[in-house]
Amino acid sequence: MDKPAVEVIAYYNLDGDIIPLKIRIDKDKVYSVDKPGKPVKGASLKIGVQGVRYSCFIGGKRAYLYLNHENKWFIEPV
Repeated sequence: MDKPAVEVIAYYNLDGDIIPLKIRIDKDKVYSVDKPGKPVKGASLKIGVQGVRYSCFIGGKRAYLYLNHENKWFIEPV
């Protein structure tokens, strides 16, 4: 499976927490990231990404957002 990279707008607080707020999958489509869960270290066997995983809802559908060690974001639909 191809790694679907996405652009992410995130909030960084003074404690170093990163909270994803919005993602852009296509040029014209921006989605809100609803109910982002606490980040956990994890890997996706489906798309081959390792890093910090956020469980969330995007466009009303459950998904995982991954932030890898190169600070690139990837999405995995659930």
